[in-house]
Amino acid sequence: MSALNRDLGHIESIRAFAAISVALFHFINFSSEEVFVENETVKSLSVYGAQGVGIFYTISGFIIAYSLFVSNYTIKNYFRYLGKRLIRLYPPYIATIIAINLVTIILCTFIWYTEFDINVKQIVVNVFFLSDVFPAFDWINPIFATLKVELQFYLMIGLIFPIIIKNSYLLILTLATFLLLGIFTKDIDTVFINAPYFCTGIVAFFIYKFGWKWEYIIVLILIISMMYVYFQWENMIATALAFSLIMWLPTNFKPLRLTGRISYSFYLIHGLIGGWFLYFTSDTIVWKNYSWLLILFALLLSWIGAFLMFHFIEKPSLKISNPIKYRIH
Repeated sequence: MSALNRDLGHIESIRAFAAISVALFHFINFSSEEVFVENETVKSLSVYGAQGVGIFYTISGFIIAYSLFVSNYTIKNYFRYLGKRLIRLYPPYIATIIAINLVTIILCTFIWYTEFDINVKQIVVNVFFLSDVFPAFDWINPIFATLKVELQFYLMIGLIFPIIIKNSYLLILTLATFLLLGIFTKDIDTVFINAPYFCTGIVAFFIYKFGWKWEYIIVLILIISMMYVYFQWENMIATALAFSLIMWLPTNFKPLRLTGRISYSFYLIHGLIGGWFLYFTSDTIVWKNYSWLLILFALLLSWIGAFLMFHFIEKPSLKISNPIKYRIH
């Protein structure tokens, strides 16, 4: 485990919490006709599970800023940094796209006895995260749109970090501009409309590293103001929770650390594995009487699949990206 991971061991547990929250939201709302959704308490609470995405964004804001700082990053390292991020992002993502198409081919061939034509153009558009640019080609999986936002953040933070680290006024001006761009593009799902999450993570890094200062409080006030006007209460609660966990959860918190390590793989394939499991079991007597049990099984199967993906695909990509260092100038 690297020094960075030792210092921030609690981040893995927060990632695990976010990934499980998203999966539970999807599984509980698997079908509008199921018993779980008829339970108003569960239904209302499951809405907060969807905010796991916002928690992921907040974690990214924190961890990328922290990583760039401890790595002595400068703008001259931009393409090395970007290559490092893409090496970590793409192998599990491509594997998921392949797995989705293979499973669909198998189901069409052996279960439904129908033909399935692979849409090469759709795959290419998804690989380059361009479904919003070419709306005729949908996302193969809706969660891929969130990875598009993550990629946009990677592209942007590598450019602005050398600016915001210089002094307090540049930090306030740059992050305020980031937030304002979200207001002016609020109808488009980009990194800008999600700026409050990422900015919260960035500010959490500065506070975590340098302590509470007036400039950080100003940015937090701007974030709260934007979320109050343009976002729902559950978004604000999720952001506040993410900030609180980053700042005050003990760094040696271990119960969810393993799940946190495989959380990216889990996030990618929980719909493929858990979703299809629920599809084929949702019309059984077990579902009608013990739907919660099948949801737990969906989580377990997704976890096992994520564990395998991590060890055979994500972990090797990490071994390639980790040695990439930024030159110290």
